[in-house]
Amino acid sequence: MKSPLTIRPFAAADRAAWEKMWAGYLAFYETSLPPAVSESTWARFVSAAPGHVGLIAEDAQGPLGFAHAILHPGTWSPKPVCYLEDLYVNEAARGRGVGRALIEALADKGRAEGWLRIYWQTARTNNTAQLLYDKIAQRTDWLRYDLDL
Repeated sequence: MKSPLTIRPFAAADRAAWEKMWAGYLAFYETSLPPAVSESTWARFVSAAPGHVGLIAEDAQGPLGFAHAILHPGTWSPKPVCYLEDLYVNEAARGRGVGRALIEALADKGRAEGWLRIYWQTARTNNTAQLLYDKIAQRTDWLRYDLDL
């Protein structure tokens, strides 16, 4: 029998688990960040800085995944828009509905707070994630461009 899944905001006690998952997330995308960047990211999400939503998924065995989301104003509505910037599920927990539960918890928060939408992106090669995303959201035809400053 699987233990029940809980989705909740980050707490200070989640730091070690988050760091391990964050490292796994960065490794998946074949990147690394200076420690000061990760420290700043953690600090903003654990403190629930304005516009920052950090959620952790856990069961009786411990943390299973996380979501980082950023709220921002938009120009097409007075309602805030939510960018789901990072979504990660531990490899051993994939396929158990953890990613879906994190997105649904974020959507519930957004409905309760009157957000316009949640949007996100993934690598073109992340076919596993796209199987989930195609079931719960509408894929758009928009392409992303980055202008690094």
